[in-house]
Parts: sequence; structure tokens; C-alpha cells
Amino acid sequence: MAVLSRPSQPYLSQPHLDSCRSQYNMSSHLERIPLDVLVQIAFFSAEPTPLTSLDSIFQLLLTSRTLYRLLSIRTCPQLYADIFRITFDLSAYLRKSGQYARTTSYLAKELQRRASLLRRIRLRQVIDEHLLSDLWGTYLMLLESDSLNEMHLHSVGVSDWILGILEACCLATEPSDQQIAALAIAVASLVLSRSSISALRPEVYNRILDSIRPFTTHMPQEPVHGNYMLPTQAALSHHIGQGPREGIVHNRLAVFPPNLSSSSIFLTFALKEAIPLQVPPHLPATRAEAMAVGNDGPTKEDFLAVTATRTPLLADSFRQSQCRESVSDLSREQRRPSRSTVHDEDFHRVARRLDLFPCALELVAYLPGLLAGTWEGSYMVAPSFRAAAHPFGTEGNDDFLCRQPIQFQLEEYLSFAPWLPLPIDSHPSTERHRLQNPSIGKDGEQASHAVQFVDGNTGKFYHYEPLRLSGVSKSGRNARHALDVVIIGETPRRFQVAWGAYKYIGRVRLSDGLISLTRRPLAAAEDGSGIWVFEGYLHSRSTFVGRWNSLSTDEPGIGGIFSVSKTAD
Repeated sequence: MAVLSRPSQPYLSQPHLDSCRSQYNMSSHLERIPLDVLVQIAFFSAEPTPLTSLDSIFQLLLTSRTLYRLLSIRTCPQLYADIFRITFDLSAYLRKSGQYARTTSYLAKELQRRASLLRRIRLRQVIDEHLLSDLWGTYLMLLESDSLNEMHLHSVGVSDWILGILEACCLATEPSDQQIAALAIAVASLVLSRSSISALRPEVYNRILDSIRPFTTHMPQEPVHGNYMLPTQAALSHHIGQGPREGIVHNRLAVFPPNLSSSSIFLTFALKEAIPLQVPPHLPATRAEAMAVGNDGPTKEDFLAVTATRTPLLADSFRQSQCRESVSDLSREQRRPSRSTVHDEDFHRVARRLDLFPCALELVAYLPGLLAGTWEGSYMVAPSFRAAAHPFGTEGNDDFLCRQPIQFQLEEYLSFAPWLPLPIDSHPSTERHRLQNPSIGKDGEQASHAVQFVDGNTGKFYHYEPLRLSGVSKSGRNARHALDVVIIGETPRRFQVAWGAYKYIGRVRLSDGLISLTRRPLAAAEDGSGIWVFEGYLHSRSTFVGRWNSLSTDEPGIGGIFSVSKTAD
């Protein structure tokens, strides 16, 4: 009897064979098209904004082994780099790196990382193993944004995501979490808008304020002495500008977390300004009514005017830029610095170069001329200035006592080589600085002004030049080459009757952009207010925030925090 052997291959009907052959031919046609055309097909299959995944490209890769080999991120990184270039902003990086641009392989991997980051933000995921890298990625995207990065982040709901992190992480009591707190507060300062702050539930609003308040009021262990314009070297280790030392390597730079105290002060004022100042009912309505009864001081009209002054928020300016449609608005926007440019000094304060390579721009923490102009804002008084709470403790975490308006108009004076600047451990005298009369040249042209400041300790004079609005000194020197910046100013006349008349003098520490201002009363009748010192940093070139304290030897001084913004005039 014959034994039937099992066939080596399963039997297939002719229709089944024709179907398999047809599918094979279709796949082979797609695989045989020119590679540049195939790459273009994959390029246009990428998801539109926001880019939260690369699923559409991955689905194309999974259609065949050949397509996966041709279009994978390892064999075709230029595809993913091209998607990155049109999806995210690169101008800020190229401006800092000079001729050393990111490779296509780096951009391809960065595209994957940002897609994963945006996806986690959209899903409101806060994963411990990704939290620190997600905060770093979000923070750097915001600093390098010229609108595209912000568009992606806001489209996936970054403000709600960061509010959840603030509630969960800023209540931590361990110093090891300081880096997360610094990044979370800095990101919140950059992504929260007036509308999102106003929409906060009262309990959430108060919880966030309570959690960040210790970071705003923690003071240096060493007292601030009246004989010094800048902190001593011993005090610098505890100063407002010092943050957690852990950092990352980015763009050939060692980047450290942003200023924890400065960001906390900025966010505190942004939150507090959601509730306008209460106008005292007993004040006269207008200045005319006050003069009629012989009253000095603020009126209801003055209070309403200062209430309209608020700390400018980056998220609000982004929404305004997206809504501009008129030709005049667009032309005005083109004359302004790019959105990423205004963050350059903020970034340079926390960055250190790992190497010096050709065509790399110098890290400038302060650009001379940024302080010149009129500043308006407010200050708050801390309840216990001298006995400051531990930055990670809750004892003595009382709210600020009051919020008062403050205004000043500043001018800058620069020192250039070969002249020596004022010594670092001295302060320019407000009583003895003088403006020399300009000499007249042979051609009848007026020579450049020369300003001399006297060292309050030694009495020696030092040569400085006024900075013009064009960004150059009176002698035509480039302001970026200045060795030192001295600031003088006073309260604008329109505010003197309502809020008092004061004069200001100070310096800028060019190494990290620390600004120190000393305030004295203009009139002897107001000497009772004493001498105040303001110290802090600029945020996005438009807001000056920091801490202030009074200098008093007879009785305990007072202090607190302040925030002022540059006005249009």
C-alpha cells in the first residue's frame, strides 16, 4: 500500500498565489522609487503641530523591512533633522554656537526626545525618572523660542502641567529637590498667563504662594553693610543669585539651574497682581481736590494709575504676537529683538563655557543700556526681615505685610580702558559725583561729556561716560566693551508728590548681571524713610526683581521683595 508523503510546502490555490504576487509587486514598487522621493513622502507624512509623536512615520517603516532599513533614524537621520528644523526654533542655538551647528544625528535624536516630552505634557504625566529631564527640556525650549517652541508647548497644555508639578514638588522639604523647584518655578514664570492665574482655584492659588514664599525671603547669613555697594565675597555664597549647583551640558556649555529666589519673586508678584491694590476710601479723588485742602500724598487717581502697572508675562506677549494682524503691528514687531534674544542674558547668567572655540560669542550677563529709562512697579514688606525662615522650612512662613508702588528713572554711565573703574569693594558717592562742563573744540564742535564719580571710601575720582539711547557712549565706544556700569536716577517728577522724591545710585556687576541700587530721600524732610538698598536681576530685559532692605544702625531694619518693569517712555 502506497504511503502518502506530506508535501514540503502547503498547497496554495491559484487565486491565493495571484493575490500574494500582487501584494508583493505593490510593495516592491514602493521600495524601488528613488530614495529622495521616498524621503519626501515620509517628510510630508509627519504630524502637524503639535508634534507629540512620530507614529505616522513609524507606520510607514513597519510596512516592509526594506523601508525600515532605508528610513530608520540610524540610516536616514537627515529626514528627522529636516522635520526638526521646520518644527522647532534653531536661531537661538545657532546664535550662541557660531559655526558649530548641531549635526543631523543630534537633531534627529532631539526630535524623538521632544516628541516624547510633548506627549507626556499633553497626557499630564509626571514621571519621577523623566521629571528632571522634562523640566530641563521645557526650560531650554522656552529660552530658545522664537514662537515655534512656545506654540508646541502651549498647544499641549504646558501651564496646567507645570501647575501640577508646582503643587506636588515645591512642597518638598529636602534640599536635594531644590533643582526641581528652581526649574519648575522658572518654567511657571515663563508659561503662566494672566488668564491662567485668574482661573486658579483659591486653594490652589494660596498653596502655590505658600510653597514658594520661603524661597523669596531667605536672606544671606552675613548682614548687608552700608559701606558696600556690592555683597562681600563671603556673602556671595548665600546670595540671591546662587542656586543649586547640579546642572547639565548643553551646546558645549555647563548650564546650571536658574536663580531660585529671583524666579520665586517674579512668580510671587505675578500671582499677587491678580488681586489689584485696594484704594483707601478716605483719599481725595484727584490731585486738584488734594491741593484744595492742602493734602500731600497719593490720591485715588494715583492708586488707579499704579494698579494698571503689572509685571509683564511671556505667555501674554506670545498670545498678543499671535493675534497681531495689522501692517503696523507686524512692522513694529519686526523692529523689536527676537523673542529668544531677550532671554540671552538670562541664559548667560547660568551658563559656563566648557571650551573656547572660534566664532563663539562671549557670554554676556548684562547688556549696557538695558536699565536706562523709566521703571514702575511695587515692593512688598516681609513680616520678619531679620529672622528669615529656612528656605526649606515652614516656620515663620507668614505672608507679606503690604504692597506699595515704586518708580524711578535711571541713566547709565560706563567706564572704558585705559581709565580704571571704581574698585569692586567701594560704592560711588551720591553726594559728590559731578558732570564736568564739555570743552569746545577748534571747529566749534562740542566735545564728549566726561563724568567723574568719587570713591566714597578714598575720595579718589574715576572717569565715566554717559550712555546714549543709541547704545554707544558719548565718545562713540561700543557699550559691550565697558569695564563697569554705574547707574544714577531719581523718582520721576509726576510721581514725587504722590509717592515721595528719591535719588538712586548703584552699579551692575558685569560678571553675573547683579544690579545694586541705593535709594536716599531727595528732601531733608523725608530723611525719616532712611536709606534703602535694592539688589536683583533683570528678567527678559523688561523686569527688574529682587530683594530690598533698609540700612539702619539704631533700630532693626525692614526689608522685602520688589518687582519693577520698564515702561514705554
